[in-house]
Amino acid sequence: MQVILGWLLIVFPGILYIGQVISSVDFPLAQRLGLQENPHDADPLLQRAERYTAYWDLLTLVWLPLSGILMVVDQAAWPLFAIAGGAIYLDAAGREAMKILSFKHENIRLGSPVQQRFFFSTYLVMALLAIAALIFSVNVL
Repeated sequence: MQVILGWLLIVFPGILYIGQVISSVDFPLAQRLGLQENPHDADPLLQRAERYTAYWDLLTLVWLPLSGILMVVDQAAWPLFAIAGGAIYLDAAGREAMKILSFKHENIRLGSPVQQRFFFSTYLVMALLAIAALIFSVNVL
């Protein structure tokens, strides 16, 4: 189970992290790739918030993929990294969902309906992976 969860934490959060690297380095490229909201369908406030969030994510979202690597190689400290990463991911998923819901409530354009559903589903995946990492880590400790 540890190796399977480890690979899940490498792949899915790793993809998210790479997306945030692209968003931080070249935000218009991230928009063209569909990693960020289409500028024609999203208000400038949302685009600015997402760009700044991407910068912060470079520091915070690395911990869950790193814990996945440590799980796969069976490094003894992996539960501590997974707890930290899981807590960060759970917080980020909930915070992002609430931010988008509040923007929606204020009628801020959030991208196309397809993009909105996709991005919101990523928050759900983030939360589920975070919970799995937290539960598995606590049980091991």
